[in-house]
Amino acid sequence: MRNTLAGLMAVATVTAAGATSRAQVAPEAEAPALPAARLWVGPMPFAGPRTLRDDFFPILSDPGKWLTVLANTDVFKSHLMILPNAPVPGKPTPELSEAQLRQLATLFRERGIKVAFEVGGLRMGNDKPQKGEWGKQVAANEFTPLKRWLDAGGTIDYLTTDHAVMMNLGHRCYEGTDCGLTLDETLDELAVYFEEMARRIPGVRFGCIESLGFFHVKAPDGTEYPRTVPKLPIWHFEDYFDALLAALARHHLALDHFHIDFGFEGVDYDGRRLKKGGPDFGHILGVKSYVQSKGVHVGPIVNAFHDRSVENPDSAVASRQAYDRTLQFLNAYVAAGGTADQLVVQTWQPFPDRTGPDDRAYTTLNLAREVMTSEAFRRALSAR
Repeated sequence: MRNTLAGLMAVATVTAAGATSRAQVAPEAEAPALPAARLWVGPMPFAGPRTLRDDFFPILSDPGKWLTVLANTDVFKSHLMILPNAPVPGKPTPELSEAQLRQLATLFRERGIKVAFEVGGLRMGNDKPQKGEWGKQVAANEFTPLKRWLDAGGTIDYLTTDHAVMMNLGHRCYEGTDCGLTLDETLDELAVYFEEMARRIPGVRFGCIESLGFFHVKAPDGTEYPRTVPKLPIWHFEDYFDALLAALARHHLALDHFHIDFGFEGVDYDGRRLKKGGPDFGHILGVKSYVQSKGVHVGPIVNAFHDRSVENPDSAVASRQAYDRTLQFLNAYVAAGGTADQLVVQTWQPFPDRTGPDDRAYTTLNLAREVMTSEAFRRALSAR
């Protein structure tokens, strides 16, 4: 099935063997080569804080439960917090044992699937960061759970930071606190974090997620999209991204990918604000165009919430709503001219509330299967 889908889209499966590590190469010397790892799949692992869904490991460890998705996934993505050795309070053992980690690591290795973990980067609670120590400290802390995966025989091909910058600068601004560092200083600490991880995990590639709502963005047609929280400072996306690449270059690093976090609710908000009569993708298209112009892999995270105006929703109804809205998001993105180097089918929303199997309607893996077999998916990737 992987070869069938790859042939349909005229793309190959992810390359890793023999690839030059970018951890030691500056962007000016080598930009990420295309084609990239095209399809990333990351089902929501959690039922609650650090507590795994009861079907997460049973489904993923049984290839027969997600045959189609498994055969066509280039990169399996999960979250750092599935890995800690410390049990959740009230439980006697970790959420995943060493034996379970070995089972998953073997499965991905034998299937030729790359592995990505979403990490915090610079997110460290409410402590005020110390310049010159922040990146090193977080890298040391976050490597501890990552090492469990490596010790189990797993690979870590990608690390993607989740709001490492704006969870500090942006969130602290509208919460009335102060990060204490400038944008450039924060980005330098992020580069140090990546540098520390490159030393610990040779060959790993790095990417970032930042919500577009924090930034002022110019769309390809010239339309200006302001930040979605007016009391925030004005950060132009182009300035942020240039400063990010410059910080990495100072540490002889390159950025492999930038994944766009601006889902169904974001484009629906822009559509209503601009009276478009439907979702508007200018925010995403502007960022996609700029990131591609810098030679960095880019693509949207394809997901959606259920109708959050309903309190205590019926799980079956909410799962179908999230499922349908996700497909609506992808179809509308492609209809708006959206393309991608990569598509990330990742859920962090509570619905769909079951992991799989991939042939059971309205599960997260069934949603991934619907995406990867859709005409919109083929058009989004083949157009690039």
